[in-house]
Amino acid sequence: MVSLASFITSAQVRVALAVLVYGVALISSLGIAYFYNEDMNKGKWQADAWMNPVITQEEEKSMEWVRANTPERETFVTDIFGGEHLMGESLREGTEGGDWAIIPNVVARMGDVNEFYKTSDSQKAYEIARRYNANYVMIPNREVFAGFEWLFPPWTTREGVPLYDTQKLKNEQFFELAYKDGNFEYYKLK
Repeated sequence: MVSLASFITSAQVRVALAVLVYGVALISSLGIAYFYNEDMNKGKWQADAWMNPVITQEEEKSMEWVRANTPERETFVTDIFGGEHLMGESLREGTEGGDWAIIPNVVARMGDVNEFYKTSDSQKAYEIARRYNANYVMIPNREVFAGFEWLFPPWTTREGVPLYDTQKLKNEQFFELAYKDGNFEYYKLK
């Protein structure tokens, strides 16, 4: 009786082991490439946001309305760039931006404003805005950066990116639309 082992030579064993080793290496490489690609995609859209306008024409145009319809030193919920622009153009204040050295609990503030833009809960958003004495909310027609991550507008065509929520502001118990130019909006807190 002839056994299977008698047909296998040491050369065949070496070839089988080589195929196994290269197969495992190939599968591992494909897995690494997949996860690397996912990280690259996330990194790319986070980097792309820095290359897009951080202030839009509609945002610039809205400063005329802000100066005509709100008192100086009025506070708006804004991201960092919106707050800087608002302060520089109209002498109004944003929940973010400005002189970070004198703002108390700046990291907590960034977290709160980031949560304000992300949440779909109208009451939670209202409470965050009131915590910082804001009477208005800026909803820009661009990406929002509140300090921890870029949040993309709900009308973005990118898949898998974190979005900011605007539906919460349609709750008339807490907010009312005060200004609109295309997708750029200001809401007044009630």
